[in-house]
Amino acid sequence: MKKFASLLILAALVLSACGGGSNATVATVDGEDITLGEVEALIDPGEESTIAKELYAQFLGFDIQQRIVVSAAEEDLGIVVADEEITAEADAIFEEANTEGVSREDFLATNGITEDLLSKLAHQQLLDGRVRESFADDAEDPTQEEIDIAMEQAALGLAEVCASHILVATEEEANDVLDRIDAGEEFADLAVELSLDTASGAEGGVLECTPPIQYVLEFADAAMAAEIGVATEPVESEFGFHIIVVSDRTEADPAELPADEEIVEQLRTVSVGTIVNEWFTEQIELAEVTVDESYGTWQASPVPQVTPPTE
Repeated sequence: MKKFASLLILAALVLSACGGGSNATVATVDGEDITLGEVEALIDPGEESTIAKELYAQFLGFDIQQRIVVSAAEEDLGIVVADEEITAEADAIFEEANTEGVSREDFLATNGITEDLLSKLAHQQLLDGRVRESFADDAEDPTQEEIDIAMEQAALGLAEVCASHILVATEEEANDVLDRIDAGEEFADLAVELSLDTASGAEGGVLECTPPIQYVLEFADAAMAAEIGVATEPVESEFGFHIIVVSDRTEADPAELPADEEIVEQLRTVSVGTIVNEWFTEQIELAEVTVDESYGTWQASPVPQVTPPTE
C-alpha cells in the first residue's frame, strides 16, 4: 500500500486541473461519462490547493482502465463484484496495512489515499482474483522441459556464489586476459585495467556474494560449474565476454527445493497471468475512449495511460 501511495503524491508542476464544475465530463468510456469530480475524489492533493496536471492524468488513466475492465468482466465473463464485497475488502486492506494502529482517517491522510481510491483498489483486487479464476482452466500444463528449467532456476535462487570477473567486449580480448593470467599477472590488476564493468573492476573484479539467479543465465551456469579459484574459459553473455573466478560457493539444499507439484502450480499461475494480461490488453484496445484535451490524451498502447496536456 505504501509503495502505491508514494506514487500518488509525485508531482513536479502544480497546476489547477479544474476547468469547470465537478460534473463536467473529462472523458468517456464506451459512452459512459467520467466527471471531473469523480477523478478528483480519488486524489489527495496533500497541502496543495490545486492538483498537478500530471497527477490528475495519472488518476484519470487509472479510472479509465478500471471502468473498461469492470464492464468487460461483466459482459465477457459474467463477473460482477457486489458493493458490500468491495466495502468488506476495503476494510480488510485497511486493517492489514494499518500496522501503526492509527485511525482510518489518519491512515488515509498519511498515505495520501482517499476513501474513494481505497474502494477502487479493493474493487480492483477482487476483480483481478475473479478474472484469474475464470481463466484458470485455460492454462496448459507445463512441459517437463519447462518444469526442469524452473527447478534449475529455483536451485540457483537458493545457492550462493562468491565470484570475481573481468568483462571485455570480444572473445579475442577474453583469451588475451587468460594468457596474461597464465603469464603470472594478477587477476585484480587486470580487472582494474580492462574490465568494462567499471564498478566491480575498481574493486579488482570482486562481486558481492549472491544467489546466482541474480546473474544472467550464462554467467550463473558458469559460476556454478567453475572450479574454485580457477579462471574460467570466456563466458559469453549479452554484456560481452566474462572471465570468472569463483572463490566460494554454496549449493542449494535439496530439502529446500520445491516439489514438482509446487513448480507446476507456479508455472500454471504464470500461464494464467499471461492469459489475463492478453485479455486485459484486448479489452483496452477494443474500448472507445475519448478524453477532453484539457485533461490530456488517451493512448491504449504500448502502455495504457493518459498523457497530460503540455500547456
